[in-house]
Amino acid sequence: MTTGADHGEIAEAGSPVQVPADPVDSVRPLRWMTGIVAGATLFLALFNAPAIGEWFDELPPSPATEPLRAPIAAWVATTARLGLDTPRTAVRARWEAARAARFGEERPGGDEGAE
Repeated sequence: MTTGADHGEIAEAGSPVQVPADPVDSVRPLRWMTGIVAGATLFLALFNAPAIGEWFDELPPSPATEPLRAPIAAWVATTARLGLDTPRTAVRARWEAARAARFGEERPGGDEGAE
């Protein structure tokens, strides 16, 4: 940017260095976002199928959900048979162990200050 000496205004001046165009400008944002969402959906469908099954089991029975119950249960069983749920199972086991950890005289579900 340069300042006009005449009027004290700021005028845009070009860069003296050739700068390549920003690669983000050449990518279509909607197509990029659609690819990211589709990839994340596929990843979660493959490696987090038990959570999808647990969520679906909590839905109230209805004419829209009942036809999907068997295919979703089959998908959960298939991913488990292929071992795709192993990372989720390991993380869940560590989380449950950390949640169950007690320190000192602490008891599960007890309020130590109210005795």
